[in-house]
Amino acid sequence: MAPKFLKDWWTYILIAIIAVMGVEIVYLVIQNRRLREIIEDPKKYFKALSQNDVVPSFTARDIEGNDVSLRYSAEAPHTLLFWFSPGCSVCKENIDLWNEIHRGFSSDNLRILGMCAGSPEEAREYVAANGLEFQVMCADDPYIMETYKGNVLPQTVAISPVGAVLGVWPGAVGQTQEKEIMAIVQQLQP
Repeated sequence: MAPKFLKDWWTYILIAIIAVMGVEIVYLVIQNRRLREIIEDPKKYFKALSQNDVVPSFTARDIEGNDVSLRYSAEAPHTLLFWFSPGCSVCKENIDLWNEIHRGFSSDNLRILGMCAGSPEEAREYVAANGLEFQVMCADDPYIMETYKGNVLPQTVAISPVGAVLGVWPGAVGQTQEKEIMAIVQQLQP
């Protein structure tokens, strides 16, 4: 039989372990709650573009290696940018809507482009695997990532001909956001 002081010692160790596990569980519950809040409203927690921000023109390469100039001027069309990343599981939730918009609303008055926050190889694989139907560029320039807030993914951004942001919808597009996007897109049709 073990001496009494050893039994008491193990009791204290078990109590300490249970207390540490209890604190860890409380911490995980709090962290989980915060993550849900971030998912529900990413604009609160991540610096994203805002309506009326002005974004700069730039040149980038598409996934086929062609230079694409995104220039803003009074004569330019409106732009709809779809930001995604090959490693983003939420991005896939927007693909059907993005393809639908591209099929139904792409015109001389509305250019629709994808912007991948990944390498050209990753982007090509992602486009092929997920059936993206619009032209896709890679944001391999840190300047583009910073000025367009490409760290928030997925992201749907409507931009005026002069580069003013008309609307930004970060995260998975829900019904309310889809209605807002479709209202803007329909207004831009000739």
